[in-house]
Amino acid sequence: MLKTYKILSLLLDYPDEALMEALPAVKEEIEEERLLYYSQLEHLDEFLSSCSSLSLGEWQMMYVQQFDCSKTVNLYLFDHVYGDSRDRGQAMVDLKEMYARSGFRMVSNELPDYLPLFLEYLSFLGSREKAVELLYEVKPVLSKIAEKLGESDNPYRHLFAVLLGLAESLREEMCV
Repeated sequence: MLKTYKILSLLLDYPDEALMEALPAVKEEIEEERLLYYSQLEHLDEFLSSCSSLSLGEWQMMYVQQFDCSKTVNLYLFDHVYGDSRDRGQAMVDLKEMYARSGFRMVSNELPDYLPLFLEYLSFLGSREKAVELLYEVKPVLSKIAEKLGESDNPYRHLFAVLLGLAESLREEMCV
């Protein structure tokens, strides 16, 4: 299991008490796996610092306002690619089949293209190379979300910077 992807999955999901309590240990856990470069760790620090300064209720409100109430920023990957077209349904079926072929079982009620669920899948793969390959495939969507978050100066922009850096830096490393 790739802990970094799992932790990023949890950080991008709806915050709860358990996550709030785990924040102090997050950076240490991620540093232990050594998948992130210094600049990515700085972004992680910025996000953790921002969220640590909030109450759980404030953090949850920020999350809902940003991801549930926004028309341009949500965490459903295929929404950014297909919108409401019929192609989105087939893409969901294909993604669900990819999960099943690898033995990954979805335990949440979320759609298969929900970014935290996708990151959980990447952590399940256990293959750094395969995770980077799949993360790189969704890079255009991550970039679009990161750009919108940057416009509003939202702390979640830092997590997207981590994801984009992860996709790029590890992919470059594998190509060398």
